[in-house]
Amino acid sequence: MKKLIPVLLITALLSGCSSLAPLLQIAFTPTPLPPQDTLTPAPTVTPLPTQDLFATSTFTPTSLIPTFDGVPEATEDPSQPTETPEPLPTFGPPPNVGTYFTPKNEGFLAVLISNNILYWNEGPCMPRSVKISAFVTDLEATKSVVMFMRLREKKNTLNFTDWGGGAILLKADNGSFNYTVTPKNISKYALYKDAWVEYQLVAVNEENLVIGRTQVYDRNISLVRCMPVGQ
Repeated sequence: MKKLIPVLLITALLSGCSSLAPLLQIAFTPTPLPPQDTLTPAPTVTPLPTQDLFATSTFTPTSLIPTFDGVPEATEDPSQPTETPEPLPTFGPPPNVGTYFTPKNEGFLAVLISNNILYWNEGPCMPRSVKISAFVTDLEATKSVVMFMRLREKKNTLNFTDWGGGAILLKADNGSFNYTVTPKNISKYALYKDAWVEYQLVAVNEENLVIGRTQVYDRNISLVRCMPVGQ
């Protein structure tokens, strides 16, 4: 009898376990894992351009000149002569060459001299000055009259000086322009014993443009060295 008790207990336990099997199956049935989240790709971010707050804008000029279509271009008529502008005259002395002569006076009515000889050096020789007077054609337009001078040796005509700076003539009440020439007004006069005083007069207006020019007077006035008595 005592041997049956353990057997019964084992049997009862086995039957109890068999009845608990469905419960254990339910209790230990693995719960299915939730589906994993699918990773959503990150949106593409476009960086905004950086702005320089201290930058200065550059102005691009645009042409505002309108263009016209259909306008015919001006064509020159070969039958009509073209006008060539006359060059302005040069304000200055004549060219520094041996042979230069203006054939006539332009813009001058007359040029007068007080005498035709001019002495230099010590001694009783007279006169010692020559007065030159000029009358212009257009007195109102003439601002001033300028005279240029140089010397030419009489025996050797190839020996001559450069033109001196222009001497301004003084205007008188009668409308004449006057200048008194002395040996000291002539460059290098002491190097010549007997020479011609060559001169030319030029008239200019308010804009210093030449409006008159005389011929080169080359045989009117003589420069002579005075020889004291006993030399």
